Amino acid sequence: MAHADKPQAAPIRFERVYDGPVDDLWALWTTKEGVEAWFAPGGCRMEVPLFDMREGGEFEHVMTAVDPGALAYMESAGRSPVTRARGRFVEVRPHERLRMRFTMDFLPGVEPYLYDIVVEFHPQGGQVRMVVTADAHPDAELTRLARQTLEGQLREFESSLASQRGQVPQR
Repeated sequence: MAHADKPQAAPIRFERVYDGPVDDLWALWTTKEGVEAWFAPGGCRMEVPLFDMREGGEFEHVMTAVDPGALAYMESAGRSPVTRARGRFVEVRPHERLRMRFTMDFLPGVEPYLYDIVVEFHPQGGQVRMVVTADAHPDAELTRLARQTLEGQLREFESSLASQRGQVPQR
């Protein structure tokens, strides 16, 4: 089994600016319905059976590959089509900052390790700058895949935000 040392690579970072109130963005990150609407990678469905949204509260995400391409990828990676990810909300500052700590214990051949995602919200006039920072993984290929996945998830986030506001999502 590979050992998961503390990542040495730079964290993964994305910055986006959205029109409208911070409440809309916050709700997509901090409600069961919000997370289920956008957090699954492409070709997958997300269910959230546990979501205790408070500092120290636990969460569980169940991602199920449903698209033929996603199913094929999971099989080629030696992974089950159903992945359970667990973690805790480490920091919750409403409408300002959210830190989630995932326990990465579902990767074949890799010792479990902790993985943080931090989301910062910076309202500026009628807009909100959202900064998402995720830890690098202990393996360069896992970090590359995580960057690619998070980029896709943020596209889904934008679509969910537009739908939530009654707008037509732009692609």
